[in-house]
Amino acid sequence: MSHRMDYHSGSPHRGAQAEYCCYQPKLTGSPSASRTVGFESTIAYTNRGYATTLKSEFGSVPRSSESLFDLSNPFTEVLTKRNEKELLHGLNDRFARFIEKVRHLEHENELFEREIEEIKLKAQSPASLAQEHEPELMDLRNLVHDITLQKRQIEIEHQNLEEDFLTLRDKYEQEARDRSNAENGILVLKKDANDAYLAKLQLDKKAQSLVDEIHFLKKNHEDEVSEMVAQFQEAQVTVKAYKFGKPDITEALRDIRVQLEGHATSDFQQAEEGFRVQFAKLTKAAESNREALKATQQEIQENRRHLQGKTIELDCGKGMREALEKQLYELEKRHYAEMIHYQDTIRQLENELTNAKLDMSGYLRENQDLLNVKMALDVEILSYR
Repeated sequence: MSHRMDYHSGSPHRGAQAEYCCYQPKLTGSPSASRTVGFESTIAYTNRGYATTLKSEFGSVPRSSESLFDLSNPFTEVLTKRNEKELLHGLNDRFARFIEKVRHLEHENELFEREIEEIKLKAQSPASLAQEHEPELMDLRNLVHDITLQKRQIEIEHQNLEEDFLTLRDKYEQEARDRSNAENGILVLKKDANDAYLAKLQLDKKAQSLVDEIHFLKKNHEDEVSEMVAQFQEAQVTVKAYKFGKPDITEALRDIRVQLEGHATSDFQQAEEGFRVQFAKLTKAAESNREALKATQQEIQENRRHLQGKTIELDCGKGMREALEKQLYELEKRHYAEMIHYQDTIRQLENELTNAKLDMSGYLRENQDLLNVKMALDVEILSYR
């Protein structure tokens, strides 16, 4: 009886009544007529089941259902009681199943209401949703800001490295030009040194020829002097021989001797004067050649010192060039490594930013799905009500 009261009572179990009505045949007309038709059809269905039982108990069964339910029929009362009992038993079983199903649906409804309340608490409005995810959004914004700052810092460092690279390249080009100029100067100095060496050889040859000429002139002068002295001595001997042999011609010989002495003296003086003049010329030429040779030697030494200085400068330039090339190589290598590192960092940060955007879009989709579930549950709750 409690089940029947619950079934006919109001609000919580009204859904079971609607479900029970869906099992009855759909007929037009009043509700009482539909209930009567359902009851009669149930009785007719039950009669077919119990026909054999009645026949075995009472011996014969009427062929038509009208004669079966006729009150004047002796089997009508017994059949009616049994049908009512079976009908009530079946209805009670169905009603118990309906009640169990209603309780199950109420339990599910409570779970749904609980979930809806949780969803309402979590997603009451877009403002609350934004407020809930505000820390994550703030972290993502801070991450994007940090990534932007790091990217700008990397760009600034990259620009500074490019400027340093351009400066070093300009220095390298300037050093290369200085080296080329130094090499050209060295070539000019080598050419000047070769010219000076050739001039020295020519001057040495000229000085040697002058020395040979001086020796030849000295020897020639000595030969001439010795020849003149021999002639003079021979003349003196001849005069003396004639003096002792013929005294009458003494005066004549004296005159001849005086003349010869005068000629010899004049010739000797002329020869000596010529020799002195020529010797002075040769000495002057030798001095000038010696001075030219000395100047040439000094110039050669100066050129050698200048060449040594340029060679030292060239070696210093080569060492500086090698150091700059090594520094440039190290700088390019470090710049390339830093550029690769910064590119990897930028790529990693971009991937993290993309993943963060994907996570954010996933959160938004989940929230949208939860909102859709909430709306569907609200619609279902309204349909139950």
